[in-house]
Amino acid sequence: MLEKQWYKAECRKCGKTYYRKSAESVQGFCGRGVCGDGRAFLQLSKRKRPISPLQTYRHLANYFAGAGFEISPSMNVASTCGKTDLVIAGVQVFDGLIHHGKEIGSGQMFIGQPSVRMQFQDKVADEDGVSTSFVNVCTEKMHQTFEDHLHTVDRWLGVFSSLGLHMKDLTIVVRTGEKDWGTGTFVAIELFLIYAGLELGDAAYMHVPTRYGSPVPISDIGFGLERIVWAANKVPQYYDLLMPGSVAVPRGACDAFRTMTLLALCGVHPGNKGAGLQFRRLAKTVSDQYGGTDPSVLIAYYADYWAHFVSDMPMGSVSQVICLELDRFLNLKICKAKNLPPPREETTEEYFQRLVYTMGMDAQELRQLIQLCRN
Repeated sequence: MLEKQWYKAECRKCGKTYYRKSAESVQGFCGRGVCGDGRAFLQLSKRKRPISPLQTYRHLANYFAGAGFEISPSMNVASTCGKTDLVIAGVQVFDGLIHHGKEIGSGQMFIGQPSVRMQFQDKVADEDGVSTSFVNVCTEKMHQTFEDHLHTVDRWLGVFSSLGLHMKDLTIVVRTGEKDWGTGTFVAIELFLIYAGLELGDAAYMHVPTRYGSPVPISDIGFGLERIVWAANKVPQYYDLLMPGSVAVPRGACDAFRTMTLLALCGVHPGNKGAGLQFRRLAKTVSDQYGGTDPSVLIAYYADYWAHFVSDMPMGSVSQVICLELDRFLNLKICKAKNLPPPREETTEEYFQRLVYTMGMDAQELRQLIQLCRN
């Protein structure tokens, strides 16, 4: 870093080492998390022409393909042999190697990996720049030296500059941390890239223990695609980039439908454990807080977005899985409100028909009750 004219400092708040491109910009605070203003980047100059997430992804993919990286297909977000229920980052492409000794493809890959991190669900409504699902654009390399890793970091800095995210506005925070991916502890050297207060992602280098061989040197450099686009376009709100233009709904509803659509495309069905339980949590959030939201536009919009990265289920099946689970929660509300016969695995319309034509309920009264429970 010093050889390339980065200036080193220690953060007066968190104590971590960080680097900036000019001595004047080193002001005592690293800018990561509570140490800075996460929206300061909005004051920087914007692109002349906005760039969409898919345009940005293609730009990154073309850049790294030209640099000799294999453009690797993404993993099914529900298929993981590691320690998590869902894929949370592109580095999990190495799970088969680490846990089962399976051979993988090229030694250096670029991946646009849909990822789900449910620990952020409670922050979506209050913190900008947070979503439970995103695309982790990353380069993954094994059997690399630390010098090779830093060379790839340089490549990322170059491609960021081509998007208008210039090095003079970047801070790099250094951290070493102990990790365990289920095969034993190891130490990772991590570089967090902060763009005028907005954390874009990190570059980690580690020697990961495996079950069937020696530790594998891995370079894992990954960023949130949607955050890169937010930083490049500098629109006021993160969710301006993530919701369809034809509807205006709360970002909590957008986030829930966005992630449910991804899960459904990957073949996940609601359940009481694992990935299915995460699906059910999102559906309950919609039922409890956003019951009046029309799902049709949101599901179609997010299915089109995620289909550029995964394509396991047809659109009709995706909509059916989501709407049936939303109806399940609505049916339970209807049942509880009037102590009615319990619902089965059925849509609200099927439940209505059964209550009216089998149980003899008044149709108009039941319609009013459904509307009340929905809102």
